Amino acid sequence: MACPSESGVRVVGPSEKGTPGTLGARPHIQQYQSSPTAIAASPGSLMVESVDDAEGLYVAVERCPLCNTARRRLTCARCIQAGDFVYFDGRNVERYTEKLERLQKMRNEKEQLQQRVTEAMAKKVHADQLKWKLMSCKMKIEQLKDAICNGNEEVKSGKDLLLRSQEEGQRLQRRASRHQEKRDKIERHNRRLNELLDKRAKEMQGRLEALAEVRRGHILELGTYIFPTQEEKQGSRDPADPAVAEYDFALTSSTVSELAEARRTTYMSGRWIWDDQNGETSISITGPPVTLPSNGDCSGYFNWVEEKNTNPGPEMDHINPAHTISAALCYATQLVNILSHILEVNLPKKLCNSEFCGDNLSRYRFTRAVNKLNTNILHLCVSQHVDSEMLHPHHTLRNIMFLVSPENQNLGRAV
Repeated sequence: MACPSESGVRVVGPSEKGTPGTLGARPHIQQYQSSPTAIAASPGSLMVESVDDAEGLYVAVERCPLCNTARRRLTCARCIQAGDFVYFDGRNVERYTEKLERLQKMRNEKEQLQQRVTEAMAKKVHADQLKWKLMSCKMKIEQLKDAICNGNEEVKSGKDLLLRSQEEGQRLQRRASRHQEKRDKIERHNRRLNELLDKRAKEMQGRLEALAEVRRGHILELGTYIFPTQEEKQGSRDPADPAVAEYDFALTSSTVSELAEARRTTYMSGRWIWDDQNGETSISITGPPVTLPSNGDCSGYFNWVEEKNTNPGPEMDHINPAHTISAALCYATQLVNILSHILEVNLPKKLCNSEFCGDNLSRYRFTRAVNKLNTNILHLCVSQHVDSEMLHPHHTLRNIMFLVSPENQNLGRAV
C-alpha cells in the first residue's frame, strides 16, 4: 500500500541504491532532524514513518504502527485514519473507504432483506406457533381424556366394590340377625335347662338325702342287730385313783404318778407307744366274748402263737386272746366290706375276712392284714366326714364305732 508523502522526507533516487561491495545489503539511511517548531506546526509530525526496501525508496523513518516492520510500503496515520489506502501491487484498486461504504451498504441490504424475510416469515412463524399450541392442546386433551377414562374406570370399580361391600354388609346383617335369633333361642333353652337342672338338682339332693337316710337306717340296723359294738371297761385296779390311793398308805405320790404314766403306755410291736385309753377298755363286736383292745394292741395274738409254737400240746381253754382277736378282726373286716357296699365307696385296699381265720399267721402277714383293715376303715371315716381329731390309725374298732355312731350326721352321704 502507498500514499503520497507529505512528511518532508527526502526521497532517494535509484542511482543511490547501493555502493560496490554492498550489493543486496541495506543502504545507509540518512535521518533528517526537524526543528521542534516544525514538528509542532506540521500535522504529520505525529505519524511514525517506515521504510520499505522495495522500488529503491530509502527514507529515514520509524517502524510502521500497523505491521511494526520497516519493509512495507509507506503508510501514514492520516491516510489510515481516513481509509485512503489501497494495495500497491494492483490486486484490488478499491480503496478502504469504498470497501467500508460497500460493507455498510451490504449490511443495510442484509438488514432490509432480513426484515423482509422476517415480515414474510412472521405469518408462517405465527402459524407454526399456533400449530404447536394446537398440538400441545390436543396432547393435553388426549391426556385429559386418558385421565378421565382412568378416573371413570376407578369410579366404576369403586362403585362395584361399594355395591359388593353393601351386599356383603346386608348379608352379614341378615346373618347377624339370624345369629341373634339363634342366640336368643339358645339363651332361652339354657334358661330352661338351668331351671330344669336346678329342679333336678333339688330332686337329686332330696333323693340323696332320702338315700342317705335309708343307708343310715340300714347301717344303724346292721350295727344294732348284726354287728353290735360296745365298749367295756376292764376290771383292773387303778393305783392312780384317789379313792384307792387314800387306803394305800404305802404308796407315795411319786409312785402314783409313775404308775399313772405307765398305764398310759403300751408295749406294742417291740416298742412303747402312748395311749390314754391303754388297759382301761376293750371293744366287743357281735357280743362280749369277741373283744379287741380299744388301743388296737394285738400283741396277745403274737404271744399266743409263740407259746403254741413252744408248747404244741392241746389247748385247755377254748377262749384265748388269739381267738378273740382273730374273730374281732374277721368281723370288723366283714363289717367294713358291707359298709363299703352300702355306702358305694371303693376301698383302697383289697382285703377278705378270711385273712384272719388262720391259726398260725406270721407276724408280717398279720400286721399287713391289720394295716389294710385300718386303712379301709380310715377311708370310710373320711368319706363320711368323721371328725379327724377323733380318729386314730391303730384304733380299729373305736374308729368303726365313730363311723356307725348315730351322732354322725353325715353317715350315709354320697361321695
